[in-house]
Amino acid sequence: MNPAVRLTVQEILQNKNFQNAKVLAGKNGLHHTVKWIHIMEVTVIEELLNGSEFILSTGVAMSENEELFLSFFKQLIEFGAAGICLELGTYIQAVPKDVIDLANRHDFPIIVFNRKVRFVDITQDINTLLINKHYQMISELEEYSNRLNQLLLTSNSQQKILMFLHEHLNMSVLFIPKQGEPIILSKQTRKIIEQIVPRLKDDMKSDEMMVRQPIQAINQQLAELVIISDSAPIFDYEKLIVDRTATALAQNTLRELYFEVRREASESGWVQGWLDGIHSEDKLNRYLKASNPDMIPNGSVVLLLKVNQADVSNLDIPYLNILLRSILQSKGFSVFFTTGKRHLILILVNNRKKMDWKLRVQAGIDEIKKAMEMEVKIAVGRMANQLTEVKKSYQSAEETLIILDSKTNEFLPSFYEDLYIYRLIPIVKDQGVLEDFIEDYIGPLIKYDQEYNGKLLETLKVFLMCNGAKKETASSLFIVRQTLYQRLQKLSELLGDDFMSSYKRQAIEFAITAYLYQTYSKSQ
Repeated sequence: MNPAVRLTVQEILQNKNFQNAKVLAGKNGLHHTVKWIHIMEVTVIEELLNGSEFILSTGVAMSENEELFLSFFKQLIEFGAAGICLELGTYIQAVPKDVIDLANRHDFPIIVFNRKVRFVDITQDINTLLINKHYQMISELEEYSNRLNQLLLTSNSQQKILMFLHEHLNMSVLFIPKQGEPIILSKQTRKIIEQIVPRLKDDMKSDEMMVRQPIQAINQQLAELVIISDSAPIFDYEKLIVDRTATALAQNTLRELYFEVRREASESGWVQGWLDGIHSEDKLNRYLKASNPDMIPNGSVVLLLKVNQADVSNLDIPYLNILLRSILQSKGFSVFFTTGKRHLILILVNNRKKMDWKLRVQAGIDEIKKAMEMEVKIAVGRMANQLTEVKKSYQSAEETLIILDSKTNEFLPSFYEDLYIYRLIPIVKDQGVLEDFIEDYIGPLIKYDQEYNGKLLETLKVFLMCNGAKKETASSLFIVRQTLYQRLQKLSELLGDDFMSSYKRQAIEFAITAYLYQTYSKSQ
């Protein structure tokens, strides 16, 4: 820490009021930082101190009681006081040897006056010193911030900012991004620092020798900045320096992300060609290597995101691109982004083991829904083992989105492979028999509802979802049971009394789902 912004016990001793003072014990602690001055005439401290206070006392509360004397000093050391100044002669004649030994063991400075002193003069002078130090700290922080702004305008600014922080504080600096290798600047051996990095992943908390500062933008943590002191404790000044550095690094990271977004926007036609299946496997591999030489693709999948009741042209595309990219990259995917007419399209190239890709995508979906302040639907296609199979993943993602949008079931999963029977709908439709199937099993209900403005189809759907429980069905439809009984009677007349039998019920459930899917597809 810059000595100009820190007041120490040693500096206080140079004040004119301490010309006749004597350091009785704890000489090795004269470097302690003083944050405030406090007069204490009690024997029980409890929560009266915050730490780093310089104590003034006449010892009136400990007069002729060595046990209280020792207890009081133990409390001062425990609560992190910077040191104490005692007035001898009026209430206490000497400091017990046990207290002196305790102070020496803990490097706790004891300064004594052998005559009466005006504490009011001491507090006034020290408070003036503290205020001057505070103004000096503000000036130093302003100068540091200005230098950061200058570095932000240079090339390779991230590395220069980290080096500036390292040299300014003379401490070890670690920059740990969500993706990629950490950057380490330290005078310690690399082996020692590398032993610390794994411990940071175990939620190792900040303490007086280490500060951890997240680097955040667009409500996402992009990286973490860590400083580690090799000797002196870390105080407020260093923490403020780290905070300003983290802000500058966040601005730099956000700027780099915007540049990447702009670059990819110019290549959106190439990404669309990938979705359309016009590129060869070799060409795709060369493109990925050019964008990231370290990328080793292990499967790809297409994710579609639709914002309800919003046209894509009305969305803040650069912001959403950066948000989605930062979330999904942290889950182990390289992201390639483009837009459709009604939804956003993301090709996710898996960079980790394939066995847990769905869990990682789901974790990303959960974060996206939490971060976006609007209702969204997200559909994920089938995993493509080859880069040229992304077209099929795109098609299956579109089918998934249509099914999710058709509102056949509010609890449908986002993944194509988890749609189960719903995946049969497009297949049956392609065979040209979907409309006949719907007509055979629920056609009479559709005609009845159209002619009489009825709600038989809705009633049947809810009745099946409730597994035939009449009380639950009536409650879900917000109708009385007598009305439900009348509707069930009409269902029996139109579909037959056996409409709840096992095989017929399965056919009817599929027909209802297919009808809702088809109705929505036609509207789109």
